[in-house]
Amino acid sequence: MKKREIPVMNVGISLIILIFMNICLAAFAVLSLENAVSDYSLSKKTAKHTTQYYEAVNNVQELLAKENQELREKAETKTAEAKSSQKKAEIKTAETKSTEKKIKVKTVKNMQKQSQKDIKKVAKSQIKLTESVSKSQQLVVTLQLDETGGYPQYYIQKWKLCSSDDWQADDSLDVYQSGE
Repeated sequence: MKKREIPVMNVGISLIILIFMNICLAAFAVLSLENAVSDYSLSKKTAKHTTQYYEAVNNVQELLAKENQELREKAETKTAEAKSSQKKAEIKTAETKSTEKKIKVKTVKNMQKQSQKDIKKVAKSQIKLTESVSKSQQLVVTLQLDETGGYPQYYIQKWKLCSSDDWQADDSLDVYQSGE
């Protein structure tokens, strides 16, 4: 009786396929791990930059609040001074003749106009703030005075994140050479 021989090729091919699959799985595992590590470092950099940006924003907002509070205090003192001088003028005018009343009312109006002129001089000005976010970026904020409401306030006219370094082109690698 003749013995049947087991083909060696069938066992060998399945073993080669199994080894190849294990090598592929190991390679994909290493690539996934490398991708996870690079994503983690990118998220740390992003979190650091975001934290620095919002610290700069908070500093600018605090400065804006301080400037608005100073404007409010100046406006309140000027209106209080104008009211007190107007009351003094009214008391004096009640005691004097009608011609003196007209003169004093004019002086009070002139004083009120003068205090409004002082505020308008400030109204034409702008404040430009620069707050450093990182070594290469800064936050540039331009404030404009607005007197349309009850009290004058600074409002944000421009809010921009700019590069603080000059851009330098990298000419070290010639990518394209024309036929010239």
